[in-house]
Amino acid sequence: MRKSSVQVAVAGAGPAGAIAARQLGLAGLDVVLIDPFVTPAGHLIESFPASGAPLAEEIGLLAAICDVSDGPAEAMRMAWRDVPETRAFEGAGPLLLDRIALHEKLRAEALRHVAPLQARLRGVVTSGRKVKLSTSAGTIRCDMLIDARGRQAQKRAASDMTALPFSAVNDLPPHQMWLEALPDGWVWACSLGGGVMQGAVFQRAAVLAGMRGPARAAYVADCLAGTDTFVGARGIDAGQPAAAGLSAAADPLVSNRHILVGDAALARDPIASHGLVHAMRSGVQGALAVLTALDRDCDSQAAFSFMRHKHREAVAAARLATQRAYADQSRFETPFWATCAPPRVIPDQPDIGQGAVTLAAPLTRAPVLENDRIRWRPAIELSASDSFLTGSGSITALDIAAACRPAAPLPEIANRLGRQHDMPAVFEVLERLTLGGAFVQAAVAP
Repeated sequence: MRKSSVQVAVAGAGPAGAIAARQLGLAGLDVVLIDPFVTPAGHLIESFPASGAPLAEEIGLLAAICDVSDGPAEAMRMAWRDVPETRAFEGAGPLLLDRIALHEKLRAEALRHVAPLQARLRGVVTSGRKVKLSTSAGTIRCDMLIDARGRQAQKRAASDMTALPFSAVNDLPPHQMWLEALPDGWVWACSLGGGVMQGAVFQRAAVLAGMRGPARAAYVADCLAGTDTFVGARGIDAGQPAAAGLSAAADPLVSNRHILVGDAALARDPIASHGLVHAMRSGVQGALAVLTALDRDCDSQAAFSFMRHKHREAVAAARLATQRAYADQSRFETPFWATCAPPRVIPDQPDIGQGAVTLAAPLTRAPVLENDRIRWRPAIELSASDSFLTGSGSITALDIAAACRPAAPLPEIANRLGRQHDMPAVFEVLERLTLGGAFVQAAVAP
């Protein structure tokens, strides 16, 4: 019999939701995973960069991910700038993953530790210490909800960029990736064994609006025919278009009982890559926040501050990567590309002069992860990057604050820290603090 009350409900069994549910189940919590459990739509191949391997290994899922891989890509062939180029990965290329098999694998890993509820989440009401969930299979109550239902989880501005997935047959070498700019869009594709090619054409949503199956396939054929690489493609089949541009929630916390993770919090533009790694990391962070919030020995506000800080970091990194990638395109100067890459705003570098300096703001506190729980630690505000520093190596924020009293020139502050710490580490942390806007010129006594 299905339970009517659990500690944690996770809505959405994509990578972020499945991983969050699995981590909480492994920690011993009573968890239900709510999802229709249908085959995911969209493109059929995910690329998983080598940078995500340490996280996957740390949570015990690297072997499962490798199981659904067609192998690593050997090179990325780019027609993005004036001169085409090829980037060889030399054995460290991203894994080309079967997307459907990946979702099924991660769900299976989660369901070894949590209970499934095959249903759609229709409504969320938070009251006191409980969350009431209305689903297509009935009502369930929980202490906390992790919402991983993707872009549709929360109402926010729709993305103007759309991905039109396709498959085709082409006489291309296997395990290659392609990125090619078009006058009014761009295409990403990869080649698998047997001449099979999978990819997506990226275009403004208005261009693809109202197209049906045959028209979508014809549109993909026209796009590929205009390239040097894919002109011989045949057997083209196009799927359903899906939103693809960068879209971020203003706050990953709908309430202190309702946390957004994965695409529900931040959906990256595919041009910036690393979308799967972000989903995995977001799921792990959401699980850690819930573990902390439900632990009576911890301060739940540290967990919520941690989620907001990580969200701001992820959004800033995604926006910068997206902007750089679009600005790097130099093959075409068309209205499409003019609106893709707005001019970058380079912040002014802090200028603190040569005299005595002190911390720009009093010592504060910041949330940090320690032994699977999030806790407050003394921190120094970095106003230039909207971040903070709790320490670097053996040097703590308390050490730095003590070295700044009384105010002194930076060389003297370095000497004070150098009495207990290695000077290379001292110089590194002081440079980070300076660039982060942590110091200001000390006021001159009258």
